[in-house]
Amino acid sequence: MKKIIAIAMLAVTATSASAISRYSALQHSCGDIQSIIENQGAAIFRYPSPRKNGLTLYDRYVSNDGFCASHQVTERVLIPSSDTDRCPVRHCVSSDCDIGFAGCLFR
Repeated sequence: MKKIIAIAMLAVTATSASAISRYSALQHSCGDIQSIIENQGAAIFRYPSPRKNGLTLYDRYVSNDGFCASHQVTERVLIPSSDTDRCPVRHCVSSDCDIGFAGCLFR
């Protein structure tokens, strides 16, 4: 029984450690968004679609490639914030090249 409790406690600890914060981009300035991402490594931001009313967009934004999967690189994108419509942040995208290809250019 003690073994089951120990495993359960370990699972709860591991789950909370891997949790990612979620934010509404329009409630933060661009500088705040960039600071949150830099301090936490990765965060999810949501915001209203500029093209379709009532649609909410969201993505996971990261501070560097280390927060992406091994086959991904970062790409700079612009999201809205409380003080600008064009806040530069990075998100993970699949690499444009095959593993081992010497001429691969990363973004």
